[in-house]
Amino acid sequence: MKIVASAYENGDHACLIWFPADFQPIAGCRGFAIERTTNGTKKEYVRNFTGFSDTDTAPPAGQEWKWPIQRYLWWDYFVKVGDKVSYRVIPVTGSAASGSLQLDMASASAPTTQILISGQVSPHMSAYFNKGIIATQWVTRELQQEAGKAPPRTKLLEIITKPGNPLRDALSGLARIELLDTLQTALKNGSTIYAALYELNDPELVGMLTKFKKRANVILANGAFNPKKPDENKAVRAKLKKVINVKNRMVSSGHFAHNKFLVVCDKTGKNASTVLTGSTNWTVTGLCTQANNALIINDPKIAQAYRDEWDRIAAAGNVFPPALKTANSQKKSFALDNSNVTVWFVPTTAQQDMIDARAKIAAAQDGVLFLFFNPGTLQQNKANWTLLQAIDNLDASKLYIRGVVNQTIKGLTEGQEAPTKGAQHPVSVVTGGNKEHLTKDVLVPAAIKEKYGHWEKELLSVGVMVHSKVVVIDPFGKHPVLITGSHNLGPKASRANDDNMVIVEGPGARGLAISYAVNIIAIYQEYRWRSYVAQHQTDQTAFRHLQDDDQWQQGHLTNERGEMEFWMGKASATKA
Repeated sequence: MKIVASAYENGDHACLIWFPADFQPIAGCRGFAIERTTNGTKKEYVRNFTGFSDTDTAPPAGQEWKWPIQRYLWWDYFVKVGDKVSYRVIPVTGSAASGSLQLDMASASAPTTQILISGQVSPHMSAYFNKGIIATQWVTRELQQEAGKAPPRTKLLEIITKPGNPLRDALSGLARIELLDTLQTALKNGSTIYAALYELNDPELVGMLTKFKKRANVILANGAFNPKKPDENKAVRAKLKKVINVKNRMVSSGHFAHNKFLVVCDKTGKNASTVLTGSTNWTVTGLCTQANNALIINDPKIAQAYRDEWDRIAAAGNVFPPALKTANSQKKSFALDNSNVTVWFVPTTAQQDMIDARAKIAAAQDGVLFLFFNPGTLQQNKANWTLLQAIDNLDASKLYIRGVVNQTIKGLTEGQEAPTKGAQHPVSVVTGGNKEHLTKDVLVPAAIKEKYGHWEKELLSVGVMVHSKVVVIDPFGKHPVLITGSHNLGPKASRANDDNMVIVEGPGARGLAISYAVNIIAIYQEYRWRSYVAQHQTDQTAFRHLQDDDQWQQGHLTNERGEMEFWMGKASATKA
């Protein structure tokens, strides 16, 4: 039976999905080989890092397929920006024990449509991500090489402060590259820039700002309010004030001046052209040890909306005057690239931003994917629901729902039947005063704490793990929607913070929504595996290596059909 396959990309990596056309197991199948063709000529197999036993030796170059992939969803992190790639998925049959593994070329998929690895998702919009998940095997291997006798956490914190370090560069990914490139291009063009920043300490970004001298205008907040340390940006503030224009935004307890946006204007500073927003704080940890995103929009009208907000915040000083809230409460929508872009700034007067975003979630037809950092606590009043609660109250039997929440939230990410911390959590929702435990796939980040098969012990975090604030709705449907920005997607941000939320929707948003969806599902699957390990660390019958029979297929084909069809773009797939 032929294999059906498709591939997507988001600049950082490619995502592949495949399945047998009849959804039936393939006799004798030990997994799949993925053949990558790069730029039309170079052919090679994507490497799997798990063998048929804990003591297996990895196959040599050219024979990577002898450790086949026993999955139907996979990621290729070995592509580079500018590559044009296509893939062919080939069943591997025979037996590893008898040395008879072979490629079943007759059942292979057709090559997928060639895709260009690029963060450019439409003519005027691009999205970029970092690789800031440190609880991964590749980071563990790199730290083992670099750390020596130093504790991994200590060594990592040292590494990420050193521009040019290969591990820093890898962790910060395209988000760092594109942020620096945006600044470098603006500098070369003689542009004036305006930034509103919550935190700032990254040496490369600080260095770039100083090159603009008085053409750089930065509203610099006091960061996370702490009575013992009321200004976490104190040192860099003093340094920059001698060189660039710095406006203080020293808000009081209960508030965050939480924006992280950059506007590029002409030499006069009056005509905006480009805005960079997203979740990425301009810090070493924001770039390197947290999952983050950056959205760049090249449009004068949208960029000017951010420029105008910069002026309003600058005029507000250290407080939140009524005029600021009133201006923020006006919906700002723009047509761009066959999509509609709505920009909300907060604080608002009556959660106008949240009302708009909840309505988008309620209209989901096929599926919702998300990443949350601190969206807020369980709210009894529907008018105060976080966007996590809005998703929680969707009909999970009719929708594909996957996501990661950075921390446990009482009554939401864990309930009475919740497994141990770090494992997969059910979601509970209050309905008529009773808690009803659902089966939506929501994870809280975990790490591999002890060696498990081929997997080494991992470093969990140096603080925040998932910092992106993203909701993707129906990425393959008729009306894709992306919600992102600096906004934590809860009522607290709406009423008390400086923040921005961007909603991009419509046919032209498809590429952008898929790009973010690919990022989300990769993060979800990383933590899903670690949740599995947390539950089965001492279970000797649990999966630790490839299965040398064809029975591994049944559970995947039975339980994951909806997921496979969703990623193939079949509407309402999970209703089947």
